Formats: sequence, structure tokens, C-alpha cells
Amino acid sequence: MQQAFVQIGKYRRHLTSFASEETPLCVPFLDLLRSSPETHLECSCKVCGDTVHPMRFNLWFKNSGESSLNPKIVAFLEQYAEMAPIDCSLYHEVTGTDFQYEKVLYNVIGIDLRPDFASSRIKLWHIVGDYLDMETRALGFAGISPDARRLKIHSGFLFGFDFVFSGASALKVYPVMHDYEIREQNALLRDMVGEKVTVLAGRCRRVSFCFSTDKVGGSAHMIPYDASGFIAKMGSRQLSDAFSAIGSTKIIVAMDIDDINAGEYHTFNLYY
Repeated sequence: MQQAFVQIGKYRRHLTSFASEETPLCVPFLDLLRSSPETHLECSCKVCGDTVHPMRFNLWFKNSGESSLNPKIVAFLEQYAEMAPIDCSLYHEVTGTDFQYEKVLYNVIGIDLRPDFASSRIKLWHIVGDYLDMETRALGFAGISPDARRLKIHSGFLFGFDFVFSGASALKVYPVMHDYEIREQNALLRDMVGEKVTVLAGRCRRVSFCFSTDKVGGSAHMIPYDASGFIAKMGSRQLSDAFSAIGSTKIIVAMDIDDINAGEYHTFNLYY
């Protein structure tokens, strides 16, 4: 159980870094973390100007050919469904009755807890390998921008769901480009996401572009080669402060595409 001990330490350090305290809503996630030493913990914060939401964590479960959703994840969803009016019908609408879980490479479960209970949410993502039917279904789902299909250039795919405590839900898709694809598709990127996003993408080893059914426009989730240099060049006090607080150079910076092109870097998510 050493790994669980290490990850709980990471969880608590994250809360301390942002002067945040656990609430009863954390309990099901913390219980899952303690009982899942096989997982990888990802911490996150959402920053909107001078407002920081640090109660954001994801757990990555590697799938080893299981033909159904991990029972731990099912129990986790059920626990939160007892605490809030979570509606999972969108999940079943998208995945259908024929979803092939054995084609899932990773399952990811997450929490995003806010001071406003109704705005809090839990998350469930799947990373699939060679599963064209599911890619086509998710990318073509009503409300997903056609840009997502244009940016999807190779097999392998991340899609997921937000289950908001208000009862709302959203599908999110994440077409990804690696560094060599960013170079090869430079003209396409400039046309689709703009000059400033393309320049930032050129400083990254990988970029995922997120499109959602509950939001107009997309966002870029960027993994920079040199996190310190990347943050410094953006010149955002809020981003620099959050980067200093987490104390990690292995980061993902997520920003709305429109904000990047407008030169506004004070609203973002940071993952590590």
C-alpha cells in the first residue's frame, strides 16, 4: 500500500499549497484513493482571475481488458449519486448498450468541488485505442463542434463526461496532436485555432483540443517541453503564482482558445 500512502501525501500537499481544506464531499474520493494503490493521482486547480478552485483531482485506472466498468468506479459514482442529483443518462446515450470496455486503455474518474454546491461535479473519462465506432459516435454527437473531427488525425481517443451536481451533464472530446503532428499540421492549426495557439502548441510535446456539448468554442490542453520557460513567456501573474504553488514541472496548462488568441491568460486549469 506504499503507493496509496504516497498519493495521499500528494493529495494533502496540494490542498496545503492552496490553503484549502477537505469537506464531506471529498470522502468518497479519498476512500477510493486509499483503496486504489494501482492508480495514478492527478491534481489540478481552476483559476479564474484571482479566484482559485483547488479541490480538483483525477484518478487514472489502467484497464487490462476488463469487459465492464471497474466496480470501484461504479461504487464511486453511486456514492456521489446519493449526495447530489447526478444524471448519467447522457453517458448511456453516448456509449449505448454495446460499448466495448475491453477497448478502453484507461478509465479516469475525477472530482471538481466548488464553494457553490450546484456547480460542483464529478467526471468520468475513457481513453480508447482502436475503436473507430466509438470515436465516430462521440465526435459526431449533437453539440460537438465539427472542428473536433478535423483535428482528429490518428487512432486513439479521449472522451469523457461531466456530471454536475445541479443535474446537468456534458460530453467532452479531446483530439490530440503530438509534437511531430503539430509541425506537420501547422497550416491547419493556424487556420482552425489561430496564430497564438499554434505558436504555443509549437512549444509543446503534446496538445489536446477539448470540445464540449455545454460550451461554444474549444480549449487547448498543452504539455510544454519547458514548463518554466513556457509559463514565463506567457507573462500571467495568476499562472506564475499557481505554477509556483504546485511545485511541479510536469504540468498541463489548459486555456480557452479564444482567450489565448485574445492574449488573456488569467483563466485556466493547471494539472500535474
